[in-house]
Amino acid sequence: TGLTVGVHDADFSVESGEIFVVMGLSGSGKSTLVRMLNRLIEPTRGEVFVDGENVTKMGQKQLMELRRHTMSMVFQTFALMPHLNILDNAAYGLNVAGVSKAKRDERALAALQQVGLDAYAESFPEELSGGMRQRVALMRTILCKKDILLLDEPFGALDAITRSIMQKWLLKVWGQFGPSILLVTHDVDEALILADRIYVMTSRPASIK
Repeated sequence: TGLTVGVHDADFSVESGEIFVVMGLSGSGKSTLVRMLNRLIEPTRGEVFVDGENVTKMGQKQLMELRRHTMSMVFQTFALMPHLNILDNAAYGLNVAGVSKAKRDERALAALQQVGLDAYAESFPEELSGGMRQRVALMRTILCKKDILLLDEPFGALDAITRSIMQKWLLKVWGQFGPSILLVTHDVDEALILADRIYVMTSRPASIK
């Protein structure tokens, strides 16, 4: 093709309410794969189905509704709004969903308390460490209680102790409202702790026939 192949021959299904872990070395295409599921990256070919609906055929309005009401994502790079304080960042998804300010602030503050960040509610992202910002990003996604969570190395910036705490907290949240979770990681121990099933991606030569 004359182009760099990002993901080739990926074929899998994620069952309702399971934690499906995608593993692989750096450069194997994990992040590219997960971004194709919600079309942040447009697939060159192939199909993605969510509850029988072909995501690759959706128009922009349908795609927006999918992202707004069905599918959430946590990025490796946090993607917090620098001009919003931590409380408003945590409540951002609820704001987009139309939840009133009083209710979203209440829910966001309670969520921040669970991960030890309520004292930083009025702080801004630049005032927090990388691990703290990642906790806020994760809380923002979990608060929306969507059916599908796409988590791209969500604990990568955390120290070992906080990472363990957040893994247990994720399992608790999963047990409470049972979303389908697709989790990208390169950590074998994390995969074994969290996964119902593990999908391993391997690197291939650049030239593929």
